[in-house]
Amino acid sequence: MRIGLIAALRRSEEGSLRAALPLAGRSVLAWQVALLQSLGAERVLCLVDAPGSEVIAVQHALEGRGVQFHALKGFAALPALVRAEDDLIVLADGLVPAPAVVQAVFGGEGALNRGVASLPADHPLAAAHPDDFERIDAARHWAGVLAMRGAPVQQLADFPADADAIALLLRLALQAGTPPHDLAARELVPEHWLLATSAEAAAQHERALIAGAAPPADPRAPGKALAAATARALVPRWLGEGARVAGGLALAGLLAGLLASALDLAAAGLLLTALGAFGAEVARAFARIAAHLRREDAEPRAAAMLGAAVDVIAGIALWLAVAPPPVWQPLAMLGPVVVGLARLLSRSGETALAAAAGDRAALLMLLALAAMLGLLPEMLACLALGLVAALLLRRAQD
Repeated sequence: MRIGLIAALRRSEEGSLRAALPLAGRSVLAWQVALLQSLGAERVLCLVDAPGSEVIAVQHALEGRGVQFHALKGFAALPALVRAEDDLIVLADGLVPAPAVVQAVFGGEGALNRGVASLPADHPLAAAHPDDFERIDAARHWAGVLAMRGAPVQQLADFPADADAIALLLRLALQAGTPPHDLAARELVPEHWLLATSAEAAAQHERALIAGAAPPADPRAPGKALAAATARALVPRWLGEGARVAGGLALAGLLAGLLASALDLAAAGLLLTALGAFGAEVARAFARIAAHLRREDAEPRAAAMLGAAVDVIAGIALWLAVAPPPVWQPLAMLGPVVVGLARLLSRSGETALAAAAGDRAALLMLLALAAMLGLLPEMLACLALGLVAALLLRRAQD
């Protein structure tokens, strides 16, 4: 069995538990547990003074996914929970290393490379936090992560109960011949190797994480750029629920826009539909950021389906805005046609026209303005002609 060992014992500079500090929508402890899961841990052990709310929340989340979790007051139970044939992965209290770096050194869910991650003795982390990154020989300090055989854990029974279990395991691993793995300087930069010693350190790392995960702002698509900026600003507090809340508000705006358009309130209907489309972009930006932070490559299916729903509802809203029931006008078909052509063009490449065509909120805002001026059918006709020309030009270039 592969077992992970973490601790929620040490305090930040402000006096709170390091493990409980918030970081991009979840606690430091939750980030550590996610890393252990990515390394294939089937059981997680956490050393605590008392199981607080963060520890209990992580326990419930893990057990819901079928992973065993034990909160231990002291290390007396460790020899009984870790067998000699087990692999043990240990993280320093409050350390959040980049999963890509750790997986490159120790491997992922496949074969585990046992070793002690190390950093040079003159590295700033070693100089600033000698109690966390202990010296392991004349030239190196521990980098806060190790993977070892379970057999040396049995020796913990020989030590006093008030000893530092993680420091002891580090020494026992080295004595058992676990080899050091020297980390390169580029792997130990602040955005890859966080020791959450304070709320400010966690906040700085959070900003770097979000900046790296957020979709880039594209000035050619102002609606999407504003949605990405909105999601980026709200992620620290709303990462877990942001996509769901924004998606719900988006659907409410889209349905309200449909209703207003059907009641012959074309400008108000298209404005509400535009706000719904903007909410959908915020929800998709939340989903992309969350997927990137969790190291998931694909956009969540629900977010992709929401984008398709926006186009369907936008097409119907435009139809109703031109010809509310029971009126019938052939020109009303231009609404769905324009949305369909814009969708096709947005998938045609990375050009400025494709980026602009994919910005549904900006398109609907433009059409809402045209409806206010009484020029909606004419604007739809011009847009349809322009989109067809752009698609034909693109095909000719290919």
